[in-house]
Amino acid sequence: MHMNSLSQIPSISWLDSQGSEGVESDAHVGAALNWLASSSGDAAAFFDRLRAAQARYRAITAEASFLGKDPSWSDLGPDIVAAYLAQGKSLLDDRRTYDFALVSHVAPWLKQLGMNIEALKRVDGAVGRALRMLRNKEVLPDTAIFELVMASNYAAAGYDVTFIEEGSGKTPDLKLSGGESSVEVFVELKRLQRGSYEIEEQRRHVEIFSRLDVLLNKLGLSVDIDVTYEKVLSDVPVDYLLQRMNRALENQIILPNGYPWKDEYGRGIIRPANVDAVRHDIRNSYLYFGMKLARLLSGRAVSDNHYHLSAEASPSPKDPRYIDRIKYGSVVTWKCIAQASIERKAKYVMSKLAQADRQIEGHGRGVIHIAMDVELDSDASDLRRQRNSASLCSFQLESQTIIVHLHYFVPRQSENHSWLSDETVDTFSRLEEPQEPFRAFPCSTKLDNGLPAWRQKLRP
Repeated sequence: MHMNSLSQIPSISWLDSQGSEGVESDAHVGAALNWLASSSGDAAAFFDRLRAAQARYRAITAEASFLGKDPSWSDLGPDIVAAYLAQGKSLLDDRRTYDFALVSHVAPWLKQLGMNIEALKRVDGAVGRALRMLRNKEVLPDTAIFELVMASNYAAAGYDVTFIEEGSGKTPDLKLSGGESSVEVFVELKRLQRGSYEIEEQRRHVEIFSRLDVLLNKLGLSVDIDVTYEKVLSDVPVDYLLQRMNRALENQIILPNGYPWKDEYGRGIIRPANVDAVRHDIRNSYLYFGMKLARLLSGRAVSDNHYHLSAEASPSPKDPRYIDRIKYGSVVTWKCIAQASIERKAKYVMSKLAQADRQIEGHGRGVIHIAMDVELDSDASDLRRQRNSASLCSFQLESQTIIVHLHYFVPRQSENHSWLSDETVDTFSRLEEPQEPFRAFPCSTKLDNGLPAWRQKLRP
């Protein structure tokens, strides 16, 4: 399921009159930010926080060490909440601090919240939930935003919705009444962060790439490497890609489709990178040193957190995130389909399901939503979905939960959209009648092609 940005040009009262132009003016994103500002109790201070976060982003991304790296939320701290929400503000008023890699993690949620703004005002406890989120500066707010969006979705669907105050015991997030049923229903919402295993996996691959990066820069190489690991990365030698590259350089046989390999650790291929495509793109303009550069060098879609760039390029004097000349450039894309890796990630999902089950137990009928981001165009995402489904079907619920929705989100970078996110929902029910998925983005464009979110191809 796609959810695309909409180009609208309404006036937004709080936009900075002085400063750089935004990417687009979206009334719904603006409405969500204004509601959060009002909920904070001090709208002026709220927007001052966001401006400070924009200034920090500008300073950090001007550092030479950040060229070619997508900043993480922790890089933009200590006020991570402001850094997150500032991406919505930057979409509207500041191209320099609008981040291609981060905005699709934020804008879809703010837009959905803004679309439901009247319903949100009817949700008992929504302001209090927003206020707790805004006060906890060091915690990424995507869980709280997910809760607010889903609460507003239920309210927009005709339910009376109440946030349940946290007590000494375990409690669900929401209580629903009215709607199609006279029975109260309790809702628990889980928004998965990257688990410790996934974080360690990505950190390990940075180490593996770093050994190769030294050689790429020493020789000024322009190569495209795509690797699929069949062993967990902790078992892969740290100089694995460096060894593969050295072997390819020693090989005197020129293969038309590149240098492929397969061994005990995985498989991959090394090909010439398409630097000419990059030079053509920047002939009369600048190019963002990030995912688009990776796509041009490789000629294929790449996924957040699963690519690395190495290049000698000249940054734009106006915005150091962009380049206008390139001497050489390489890209490495990777994924891990080791069964042990998939199992570890699936266990993380099931641990959250068990927590949700305990929080609903003893309250009445329940609905559970578990949301997670997955990798674009990835065998690993297919396997993870299969493992999640198998685990959930065998899971013994102790509560009166009747429906479980697993939400898979793919925040994407697109050259034709200011932001884009895909959603697939798998629904598991104890009820006799089939249940429709209750989506986070119910008004998005539905694609009935049988493909999950991570297999959808971008359309202009």
